[in-house]
Amino acid sequence: MNRARKLIVALSCAGLLWCIAVGLLLWFVPLGSSESQSASGMVVDGQTFASSGPVVVGDGQSFASISALGPVPLIIPVVLVAIGTWSALQRHKLVLIGATILIAIFAFLTGFSIGLFYLPAVALLVVACIIALSASATPSEAAR
Repeated sequence: MNRARKLIVALSCAGLLWCIAVGLLLWFVPLGSSESQSASGMVVDGQTFASSGPVVVGDGQSFASISALGPVPLIIPVVLVAIGTWSALQRHKLVLIGATILIAIFAFLTGFSIGLFYLPAVALLVVACIIALSASATPSEAAR
């Protein structure tokens, strides 16, 4: 296995691990909203809180309790990046590019909710695609 292929596989595996970690964190960690405050503090339910940074307020519900579709929105990016990882292992550049495009579309469409968390995986797959395309162009040029 040459160096470029190892890097492509490593990048796609890192993207897969990132998606799995993000999915698990979003599923189990309670979500809240952040509110800014003035220098004197913030008043919540009649009580004044003094703090130097943003205060997380909210009912602390997890994604599991607020998602109408269950875990499906968290499984989709894992499956797409897993397909990209499989294609990197099998040297299927077109499937890798297709999976990268699909995960980028998913991150864009869900950008105001969970899509932002998947942008690092998109970036890793984009870099893997660039390396795969440049590595395939290099040997043919050397043969000339």
